[in-house]
Amino acid sequence: MDIVQIQGHIKAYDWGNSSFIPSLLGLPEDGTSKAELWFGTHPSGDAVVLETGESLSSFLKKDSLHWFGQDHLDCFSDQLPLLLKVLAIERPLSIQVHPTKAQAEEGWKHEEYLRTRVAKDLWNYKDPNRKAEVIYALTPITAMCGFQPLEHIIPSLKLVIPDGFAAHFSYLEESAQDPDGLLARFFEQLYTMKKEELVILIDEYLASLKAHEELPFASGDGRFLESKGIALSCASAFPHDPGLFAPFFLNVKHLAPGEALYLEPRTLHAYVLGNGIELMSASDNVLRGGLTNKKVDVKELLNILEIKGKEVEKVPTLTGSSGRLHLLTPTEEFHLMVLKPGKYEIHDRLSIELLFVTEGKVTFISDQETRELKKGSCHVVAASLPSYTLEVEGLLFIADVPR
Repeated sequence: MDIVQIQGHIKAYDWGNSSFIPSLLGLPEDGTSKAELWFGTHPSGDAVVLETGESLSSFLKKDSLHWFGQDHLDCFSDQLPLLLKVLAIERPLSIQVHPTKAQAEEGWKHEEYLRTRVAKDLWNYKDPNRKAEVIYALTPITAMCGFQPLEHIIPSLKLVIPDGFAAHFSYLEESAQDPDGLLARFFEQLYTMKKEELVILIDEYLASLKAHEELPFASGDGRFLESKGIALSCASAFPHDPGLFAPFFLNVKHLAPGEALYLEPRTLHAYVLGNGIELMSASDNVLRGGLTNKKVDVKELLNILEIKGKEVEKVPTLTGSSGRLHLLTPTEEFHLMVLKPGKYEIHDRLSIELLFVTEGKVTFISDQETRELKKGSCHVVAASLPSYTLEVEGLLFIADVPR
Protein backbone atom coordinates (compact mmCIF):
# COMPACT_ATOMS: atom_id res chain seq x y z
CA MET A 1 0.00 0.00 0.00
CA ASP A 2 1.61 3.24 -1.21
CA ILE A 3 -1.29 5.70 -1.00
CA VAL A 4 -4.16 6.05 1.48
CA GLN A 5 -6.96 8.58 1.92
CA ILE A 6 -7.31 10.41 5.22
CA GLN A 7 -10.19 12.21 6.85
CA GLY A 8 -9.31 15.50 8.50
CA HIS A 9 -10.69 17.27 11.55
CA ILE A 10 -12.88 20.39 11.42
CA LYS A 11 -12.34 23.02 14.11
CA ALA A 12 -15.30 25.24 15.00
CA TYR A 13 -13.48 28.35 16.27
CA ASP A 14 -15.72 31.39 16.58
CA TRP A 15 -13.78 33.46 14.01
CA GLY A 16 -14.52 31.03 11.18
CA ASN A 17 -17.11 31.26 8.43
CA SER A 18 -19.80 28.64 7.95
CA SER A 19 -19.64 28.00 4.21
CA PHE A 20 -16.16 27.61 2.72
CA ILE A 21 -15.07 24.29 4.25
CA PRO A 22 -18.49 22.60 3.80
CA SER A 23 -18.45 23.69 0.14
CA LEU A 24 -14.93 22.31 -0.28
CA LEU A 25 -15.91 18.96 1.25
CA GLY A 26 -19.32 18.72 -0.43
CA LEU A 27 -21.16 18.89 2.91
CA PRO A 28 -24.39 20.77 3.70
CA GLU A 29 -24.07 24.01 5.65
CA ASP A 30 -25.53 24.03 9.16
CA GLY A 31 -24.93 27.69 10.00
CA THR A 32 -22.16 27.03 12.51
CA SER A 33 -18.53 28.06 12.25
CA LYS A 34 -16.18 25.77 10.34
CA ALA A 35 -12.93 27.67 10.88
CA GLU A 36 -10.17 25.14 10.19
CA LEU A 37 -9.73 21.77 8.54
CA TRP A 38 -6.67 19.83 9.73
CA PHE A 39 -4.71 17.08 7.98
CA GLY A 40 -1.84 15.57 9.94
CA THR A 41 -0.96 13.67 13.10
CA HIS A 42 -1.34 16.51 15.62
CA PRO A 43 -2.70 15.13 18.93
CA SER A 44 -5.52 17.70 18.86
CA GLY A 45 -6.66 16.51 15.45
CA ASP A 46 -5.07 13.24 14.34
CA ALA A 47 -6.42 12.35 10.90
CA VAL A 48 -8.13 9.00 10.28
CA VAL A 49 -7.02 6.57 7.55
CA LEU A 50 -10.21 5.69 5.68
CA GLU A 51 -8.93 2.32 4.44
CA THR A 52 -8.26 1.00 7.96
CA GLY A 53 -10.07 3.28 10.41
CA GLU A 54 -6.84 3.89 12.33
CA SER A 55 -5.43 7.21 13.41
CA LEU A 56 -2.84 8.43 10.92
CA SER A 57 -0.12 8.58 13.58
CA SER A 58 -0.63 4.92 14.55
CA PHE A 59 -0.88 3.82 10.93
CA LEU A 60 2.41 5.47 9.95
CA LYS A 61 4.31 4.08 12.93
CA LYS A 62 3.38 0.50 11.99
CA ASP A 63 5.53 0.75 8.84
CA SER A 64 7.54 3.92 9.40
CA LEU A 65 10.41 3.09 7.05
CA HIS A 66 8.01 2.59 4.14
CA TRP A 67 5.99 5.74 4.75
CA PHE A 68 8.71 8.12 5.95
CA GLY A 69 12.00 6.81 4.49
CA GLN A 70 15.30 6.45 6.34
CA ASP A 71 16.42 10.09 5.89
CA HIS A 72 13.22 11.31 7.53
CA LEU A 73 13.52 8.82 10.39
CA ASP A 74 17.09 9.95 11.04
CA CYS A 75 15.96 13.57 11.30
CA PHE A 76 12.40 13.48 12.69
CA SER A 77 11.99 9.89 13.95
CA ASP A 78 8.51 8.52 13.17
CA GLN A 79 6.82 11.90 13.58
CA LEU A 80 5.16 14.00 10.89
CA PRO A 81 6.61 17.48 11.55
CA LEU A 82 4.02 19.39 9.50
CA LEU A 83 0.32 20.16 9.70
CA LEU A 84 -1.74 20.99 6.59
CA LYS A 85 -4.80 23.17 7.15
CA VAL A 86 -7.61 25.00 5.40
CA LEU A 87 -8.46 28.34 7.06
CA ALA A 88 -11.90 29.90 6.55
CA ILE A 89 -11.72 33.33 8.19
CA GLU A 90 -14.79 35.47 8.84
CA ARG A 91 -13.35 37.63 11.64
CA PRO A 92 -9.76 38.41 12.67
CA LEU A 93 -7.81 35.80 14.58
CA SER A 94 -5.92 36.89 17.68
CA ILE A 95 -2.65 38.73 17.21
CA GLN A 96 0.08 36.19 17.93
CA VAL A 97 3.70 35.19 17.65
CA HIS A 98 5.50 31.83 17.61
CA PRO A 99 8.93 30.97 19.04
CA THR A 100 12.12 29.75 17.40
CA LYS A 101 13.38 26.26 18.24
CA ALA A 102 15.83 27.63 20.83
CA GLN A 103 13.16 29.84 22.43
CA ALA A 104 10.67 26.95 22.53
CA GLU A 105 13.16 24.59 24.15
CA GLU A 106 14.11 27.19 26.76
CA GLY A 107 10.49 28.10 27.46
CA TRP A 108 9.39 24.47 27.68
CA LYS A 109 12.15 23.74 30.20
CA HIS A 110 11.43 26.89 32.19
CA GLU A 111 7.72 26.01 32.53
CA GLU A 112 8.29 22.42 33.67
CA TYR A 113 7.12 23.24 37.20
CA LEU A 114 4.19 25.33 35.92
CA ARG A 115 2.83 22.43 33.87
CA THR A 116 2.13 20.43 37.02
CA ARG A 117 0.25 23.30 38.65
CA VAL A 118 -1.97 25.09 36.10
CA ALA A 119 -4.28 24.26 33.20
CA LYS A 120 -2.74 23.77 29.77
CA ASP A 121 -4.38 26.87 28.29
CA LEU A 122 -2.32 28.96 30.72
CA TRP A 123 1.01 27.55 29.53
CA ASN A 124 3.04 29.71 27.16
CA TYR A 125 4.74 26.64 25.69
CA LYS A 126 2.85 23.47 24.79
CA ASP A 127 5.91 21.68 23.34
CA PRO A 128 9.64 22.31 22.74
CA ASN A 129 9.24 22.98 18.99
CA ARG A 130 9.43 26.07 16.83
CA LYS A 131 6.46 27.13 14.74
CA ALA A 132 6.70 28.61 11.27
CA GLU A 133 3.88 28.81 8.74
CA VAL A 134 2.95 29.73 5.18
CA ILE A 135 -0.51 30.68 3.94
CA TYR A 136 -1.61 30.44 0.29
CA ALA A 137 -4.68 32.43 -0.72
CA LEU A 138 -7.59 30.52 -2.25
CA THR A 139 -9.73 33.66 -2.08
CA PRO A 140 -8.59 37.24 -1.30
CA ILE A 141 -6.94 37.31 2.14
CA THR A 142 -6.22 40.26 4.43
CA ALA A 143 -3.49 39.74 7.01
CA MET A 144 -1.33 41.75 9.40
CA CYS A 145 2.29 40.74 9.86
CA GLY A 146 5.53 42.27 11.08
CA PHE A 147 6.14 45.82 12.23
CA GLN A 148 6.02 48.68 9.78
CA PRO A 149 9.09 50.91 9.57
CA LEU A 150 8.87 53.62 12.24
CA GLU A 151 8.79 56.39 9.64
CA HIS A 152 5.51 54.95 8.35
CA ILE A 153 4.00 54.51 11.81
CA ILE A 154 4.60 58.05 13.12
CA PRO A 155 2.38 59.94 10.63
CA SER A 156 -0.39 57.38 11.05
CA LEU A 157 -0.37 57.75 14.83
CA LYS A 158 -0.32 61.54 14.61
CA LEU A 159 -3.37 61.36 12.35
CA VAL A 160 -5.51 58.96 14.39
CA ILE A 161 -4.45 59.92 17.96
CA PRO A 162 -3.05 63.47 17.74
CA ASP A 163 -3.66 64.24 21.43
CA GLY A 164 -2.51 60.81 22.58
CA PHE A 165 0.61 61.01 20.45
CA ALA A 166 1.57 64.35 22.00
CA ALA A 167 0.89 63.06 25.50
CA HIS A 168 2.57 59.66 25.27
CA PHE A 169 4.61 59.08 22.12
CA SER A 170 6.23 62.34 21.06
CA TYR A 171 9.67 60.80 21.79
CA LEU A 172 9.27 58.78 18.59
CA GLU A 173 10.23 61.94 16.66
CA GLU A 174 13.15 62.91 18.85
CA SER A 175 15.84 60.65 17.39
CA ALA A 176 16.31 58.71 14.18
CA GLN A 177 19.47 56.92 15.30
CA ASP A 178 17.72 53.81 16.67
CA PRO A 179 14.26 53.52 15.08
CA ASP A 180 13.81 49.89 16.09
CA GLY A 181 14.71 50.70 19.68
CA LEU A 182 12.07 53.44 19.66
CA LEU A 183 9.60 51.03 18.09
CA ALA A 184 10.24 48.51 20.88
CA ARG A 185 9.76 51.25 23.48
CA PHE A 186 6.46 52.27 21.85
CA PHE A 187 5.15 48.70 21.76
CA GLU A 188 6.06 47.98 25.38
CA GLN A 189 4.55 51.27 26.53
CA LEU A 190 1.31 50.63 24.66
CA TYR A 191 0.97 47.11 26.06
CA THR A 192 1.79 48.06 29.66
CA MET A 193 -0.19 51.30 29.77
CA LYS A 194 -2.52 51.90 32.72
CA LYS A 195 -6.07 50.90 31.83
CA GLU A 196 -7.51 54.37 32.39
CA GLU A 197 -4.91 55.91 30.05
CA LEU A 198 -5.46 53.19 27.44
CA VAL A 199 -9.24 53.73 27.49
CA ILE A 200 -8.78 57.46 26.79
CA LEU A 201 -6.37 56.64 23.96
CA ILE A 202 -8.73 54.10 22.38
CA ASP A 203 -11.71 56.47 22.66
CA GLU A 204 -9.78 59.14 20.77
CA TYR A 205 -8.61 56.57 18.23
CA LEU A 206 -12.04 55.18 17.40
CA ALA A 207 -13.62 58.62 17.20
CA SER A 208 -10.82 59.76 14.90
CA LEU A 209 -11.20 56.75 12.60
CA LYS A 210 -14.89 57.47 12.19
CA ALA A 211 -14.25 61.18 11.61
CA HIS A 212 -11.56 60.67 8.96
CA GLU A 213 -13.77 59.72 6.06
CA GLU A 214 -10.79 59.82 3.69
CA LEU A 215 -9.41 56.69 5.35
CA PRO A 216 -10.83 53.69 3.47
CA PHE A 217 -12.63 50.91 5.33
CA ALA A 218 -11.93 48.42 2.56
CA SER A 219 -10.24 48.28 -0.83
CA GLY A 220 -12.04 49.87 -3.74
CA ASP A 221 -13.25 46.52 -5.04
CA GLY A 222 -14.31 45.40 -1.55
CA ARG A 223 -12.10 42.30 -1.56
CA PHE A 224 -9.76 43.40 1.24
CA LEU A 225 -10.01 45.22 4.56
CA GLU A 226 -7.80 48.27 5.12
CA SER A 227 -6.36 49.41 8.45
CA LYS A 228 -9.45 51.39 9.43
CA GLY A 229 -11.77 48.52 8.61
CA ILE A 230 -9.74 46.04 10.64
CA ALA A 231 -9.72 48.27 13.72
CA LEU A 232 -13.41 49.15 13.62
CA SER A 233 -14.45 45.55 12.97
CA CYS A 234 -12.67 44.46 16.17
CA ALA A 235 -13.65 47.36 18.45
CA SER A 236 -16.93 46.02 19.78
CA ALA A 237 -15.47 42.62 20.69
CA PHE A 238 -12.26 43.99 22.25
CA PRO A 239 -13.03 47.58 23.34
CA HIS A 240 -10.05 47.98 25.69
CA ASP A 241 -7.44 45.95 23.80
CA PRO A 242 -4.13 47.59 22.77
CA GLY A 243 -4.20 45.26 19.75
CA LEU A 244 -6.79 47.60 18.22
CA PHE A 245 -3.84 49.80 17.18
CA ALA A 246 -2.12 46.93 15.35
CA PRO A 247 -3.45 47.85 11.86
CA PHE A 248 -1.48 51.08 12.15
CA PHE A 249 1.82 49.61 13.37
CA LEU A 250 1.84 46.21 11.63
CA ASN A 251 2.05 45.70 7.89
CA VAL A 252 -1.40 45.12 6.37
CA LYS A 253 -0.98 42.65 3.51
CA HIS A 254 -3.44 41.79 0.76
CA LEU A 255 -3.06 38.39 -0.89
CA ALA A 256 -4.82 37.79 -4.18
CA PRO A 257 -5.70 34.16 -4.97
CA GLY A 258 -2.48 32.36 -5.83
CA GLU A 259 -0.26 34.56 -3.63
CA ALA A 260 1.34 33.39 -0.38
CA LEU A 261 2.84 34.81 2.79
CA TYR A 262 5.54 33.17 4.93
CA LEU A 263 5.60 33.90 8.66
CA GLU A 264 8.85 33.00 10.34
CA PRO A 265 9.05 32.57 14.12
CA ARG A 266 9.16 35.81 16.17
CA THR A 267 6.85 37.61 13.68
CA LEU A 268 3.80 39.31 15.22
CA HIS A 269 0.81 38.61 12.97
CA ALA A 270 -2.91 38.01 12.60
CA TYR A 271 -5.02 36.68 9.75
CA VAL A 272 -8.01 38.95 9.26
CA LEU A 273 -10.30 37.80 6.46
CA GLY A 274 -10.40 35.24 3.64
CA ASN A 275 -9.83 31.56 2.86
CA GLY A 276 -6.56 29.78 2.27
CA ILE A 277 -4.27 26.79 2.62
CA GLU A 278 -1.92 26.93 5.60
CA LEU A 279 1.10 24.68 6.02
CA MET A 280 2.88 24.90 9.33
CA SER A 281 5.20 23.24 11.81
CA ALA A 282 3.29 20.73 13.94
CA SER A 283 3.55 22.80 17.11
CA ASP A 284 1.05 24.34 19.54
CA ASN A 285 3.29 27.19 20.64
CA VAL A 286 1.28 30.40 20.39
CA LEU A 287 1.90 33.54 22.43
CA ARG A 288 -0.97 35.96 21.99
CA GLY A 289 -0.57 39.69 21.57
CA GLY A 290 -4.06 41.12 21.50
CA LEU A 291 -7.57 40.91 20.02
CA THR A 292 -8.28 37.96 22.27
CA ASN A 293 -9.96 37.01 25.53
CA LYS A 294 -7.24 34.44 26.17
CA LYS A 295 -4.06 34.89 28.19
CA VAL A 296 -1.62 37.59 27.03
CA ASP A 297 1.76 37.33 28.78
CA VAL A 298 3.28 40.69 27.85
CA LYS A 299 6.66 39.94 29.45
CA GLU A 300 7.12 36.71 27.49
CA LEU A 301 5.67 38.28 24.36
CA LEU A 302 8.36 40.97 24.49
CA ASN A 303 10.98 38.29 25.07
CA ILE A 304 9.96 36.32 21.95
CA LEU A 305 9.15 39.10 19.51
CA GLU A 306 11.40 40.50 16.84
CA ILE A 307 10.58 44.20 16.91
CA LYS A 308 12.11 45.47 13.72
CA GLY A 309 10.41 47.72 11.21
CA LYS A 310 10.57 46.31 7.70
CA GLU A 311 8.51 45.59 4.63
CA VAL A 312 7.11 42.09 4.28
CA GLU A 313 7.45 40.39 0.90
CA LYS A 314 5.20 37.72 -0.54
CA VAL A 315 6.60 34.22 -0.98
CA PRO A 316 8.72 33.73 -4.11
CA THR A 317 8.02 30.68 -6.24
CA LEU A 318 9.95 28.42 -8.59
CA THR A 319 8.68 25.97 -11.20
CA GLY A 320 10.56 22.68 -10.84
CA SER A 321 11.58 20.17 -13.49
CA SER A 322 8.31 18.26 -13.04
CA GLY A 323 6.28 21.43 -13.62
CA ARG A 324 5.17 21.77 -10.02
CA LEU A 325 5.17 25.27 -8.52
CA HIS A 326 7.33 25.35 -5.37
CA LEU A 327 6.76 27.92 -2.62
CA LEU A 328 10.25 28.86 -1.48
CA THR A 329 10.20 28.94 2.31
CA PRO A 330 13.33 28.51 4.51
CA THR A 331 11.89 25.56 6.42
CA GLU A 332 13.26 22.09 7.06
CA GLU A 333 10.01 20.60 8.36
CA PHE A 334 7.60 21.53 5.55
CA HIS A 335 7.42 22.50 1.89
CA LEU A 336 4.35 23.37 -0.21
CA MET A 337 3.80 22.81 -3.94
CA VAL A 338 0.92 23.90 -6.18
CA LEU A 339 -0.22 21.96 -9.26
CA LYS A 340 -2.57 23.52 -11.78
CA PRO A 341 -4.20 21.66 -14.71
CA GLY A 342 -1.73 19.44 -16.54
CA LYS A 343 0.18 16.17 -16.47
CA TYR A 344 3.05 15.75 -14.02
CA GLU A 345 5.66 12.98 -13.98
CA ILE A 346 7.03 12.71 -10.43
CA HIS A 347 10.39 10.90 -10.05
CA ASP A 348 13.24 10.54 -7.55
CA ARG A 349 11.00 10.91 -4.54
CA LEU A 350 12.44 11.03 -1.00
CA SER A 351 9.61 12.30 1.23
CA ILE A 352 6.19 11.37 2.53
CA GLU A 353 3.58 13.60 0.85
CA LEU A 354 0.08 14.88 1.55
CA LEU A 355 -1.97 15.47 -1.64
CA PHE A 356 -5.00 17.74 -1.19
CA VAL A 357 -7.43 18.60 -3.99
CA THR A 358 -9.25 21.96 -3.71
CA GLU A 359 -10.76 22.15 -7.22
CA GLY A 360 -11.85 19.59 -9.79
CA LYS A 361 -10.22 16.16 -9.67
CA VAL A 362 -6.83 14.47 -10.02
CA THR A 363 -5.87 11.07 -11.42
CA PHE A 364 -3.03 9.36 -9.54
CA ILE A 365 -1.17 6.69 -11.53
CA SER A 366 1.57 4.40 -10.22
CA ASP A 367 2.86 0.98 -11.25
CA GLN A 368 0.52 -0.57 -8.67
CA GLU A 369 -2.73 1.34 -9.14
CA THR A 370 -4.73 4.17 -10.67
CA ARG A 371 -6.87 6.24 -8.34
CA GLU A 372 -9.13 9.26 -8.74
CA LEU A 373 -8.62 11.98 -6.12
CA LYS A 374 -11.79 14.03 -5.74
CA LYS A 375 -12.28 17.64 -4.64
CA GLY A 376 -11.90 17.96 -0.87
CA SER A 377 -9.98 14.69 -0.53
CA CYS A 378 -6.56 14.34 1.07
CA HIS A 379 -4.22 11.39 0.46
CA VAL A 380 -0.89 10.33 1.94
CA VAL A 381 1.78 8.93 -0.40
CA ALA A 382 4.63 6.82 0.95
CA ALA A 383 8.21 8.03 0.61
CA SER A 384 9.29 4.62 -0.67
CA LEU A 385 7.18 4.89 -3.84
CA PRO A 386 9.86 5.83 -6.40
CA SER A 387 7.62 7.57 -8.95
CA TYR A 388 4.07 8.29 -10.03
CA THR A 389 2.08 10.38 -12.51
CA LEU A 390 -0.58 12.99 -11.80
CA GLU A 391 -3.21 14.21 -14.24
CA VAL A 392 -4.63 17.36 -12.69
CA GLU A 393 -8.00 18.74 -13.75
CA GLY A 394 -8.36 21.47 -11.17
CA LEU A 395 -6.04 22.53 -8.35
CA LEU A 396 -3.85 20.27 -6.20
CA PHE A 397 -1.57 21.02 -3.25
CA ILE A 398 1.30 18.77 -2.19
CA ALA A 399 2.89 19.11 1.23
CA ASP A 400 6.13 17.27 1.94
CA VAL A 401 9.17 17.31 4.20
CA PRO A 402 12.27 18.62 2.34
CA ARG A 403 15.00 16.01 2.11
